[in-house]
Amino acid sequence: MREPACGNIAVRMYRGILGDCFLLRHDEAGQPRHILIDCGVLQGVEGARDRMKTIVDDIQAVTGGDLDLVVLTHEHHDHLSGFSYEKERFFGDAFDIHELWLAWTEDPNDPQAAALRQRFTRTKAALTKVVQLDALAMGDPRIGTVQALSAFIEPLPVDGPRKTTVDLLREKAGGRTTRFLEPGDVLRPERLPTLKAMVMGPPRSEQRLRKDAPSKGAGKEVYLTDLEEAFAVEDRARRELGEEPLIAELPFARPYQRPIDEARHSWTELAYEGVEQLYFAEPNVWRRIEGEWLDGAESMALKMDSDTNNTSLVLAFELPDRQVLLFPGDAQVGNWLSWADQTYPREASKEHPLPATRDDILSRVTLYKVGHHCSHNATLREFGLEKMTCPRLVAMIPVVESVARQNDWKMPFPDLLDALLQRTSGRVVTGDGDPEQERAVFADNPSDDRYPATLAHAEDGLWVELTIPYEKCRKGTG
Repeated sequence: MREPACGNIAVRMYRGILGDCFLLRHDEAGQPRHILIDCGVLQGVEGARDRMKTIVDDIQAVTGGDLDLVVLTHEHHDHLSGFSYEKERFFGDAFDIHELWLAWTEDPNDPQAAALRQRFTRTKAALTKVVQLDALAMGDPRIGTVQALSAFIEPLPVDGPRKTTVDLLREKAGGRTTRFLEPGDVLRPERLPTLKAMVMGPPRSEQRLRKDAPSKGAGKEVYLTDLEEAFAVEDRARRELGEEPLIAELPFARPYQRPIDEARHSWTELAYEGVEQLYFAEPNVWRRIEGEWLDGAESMALKMDSDTNNTSLVLAFELPDRQVLLFPGDAQVGNWLSWADQTYPREASKEHPLPATRDDILSRVTLYKVGHHCSHNATLREFGLEKMTCPRLVAMIPVVESVARQNDWKMPFPDLLDALLQRTSGRVVTGDGDPEQERAVFADNPSDDRYPATLAHAEDGLWVELTIPYEKCRKGTG
């Protein structure tokens, strides 16, 4: 008769939302403790608010309103909107947040973080104006791209000073129990000391933060938005909407400027009309440039989406037997590459005489939360998945293919999904998977002969849960 596992950790993924919402459950000295990692649903998903209400009902029922640790990986709607949809409960009396972990990018007293927020805020403002153009029936597909990507971005407060979701979370948790984490930090949740967390990202390096795609070339690598570009796009969108422009000055000195209407009736009228007729002539449609600024808006939306993903807080939770559960948020290329820039912790100590390396950590991953709904550029191959060599590996993908198809997104990306299925011997669960098929795969291909991961599904399809056993209960906190 085999010896029972020393303990286990349950990871519940909420389904049907194309968003990240994970509830971890672990016993500490016989007392159940809970970690909530993100809680969001993509904007525009049918029935999103009702679904999120049901999810928060379940979270409250399981935890009794005690959230021992809340982790917010990054500021995208599909990771944090649940907190705002159910703000009366999360920020009222229904829940207690005992500890809050955020990336260093959320630290209000960090100068580098403040510069990033300034860029993102200006870009959000510009994209909000561009999306409004769709109401004018401009019909340009580039506006559609901006609109689709804006579904991931948390909207700006409409009245300016209103608090963001992150502000409210910080207030709820309180300053003493809010931590802003740096790459290379190694720490333990106050109420879950059995677990050790290694902070792998986001990087401090501007070069790493700016690297969003794996290869160079047009459309392959995008960078953080310049303030000037965001300012110009918002100004043009305001003009199209008939609003007060941001840029009052033109590139010519005032003595040389003439209002168009005045110029029409001046002595240059004939010359002006000739140019006008030539410009708007049907054979010259391909030469017109008045809509080209939308290329910049489309590119900026892509950059905003990727750059926010690259600020994801990446956590590797180590179990007592050194198994690792990897939660990378939506980290993209630069974030992943930066994991090799430091050890964990950054320096050796009495508690950690041999700091862990990226390769060591990835080789011990037994549960991988797949980044960005299994998109093409949120899981590295050579320096990521191929280093996850543990035969016990299982994967969870928060994706809903029907919603992704509506937006022409390849989620899950076929090549990556194939690689995941091969690496895990098929042990992959998704946000819209067939429970019967998933259970069959886990039964036919157990993750371990002695202590396999086990699978459970809610009868109503609300969640899927993986329980990861560990076989050693180490003494101390090393």
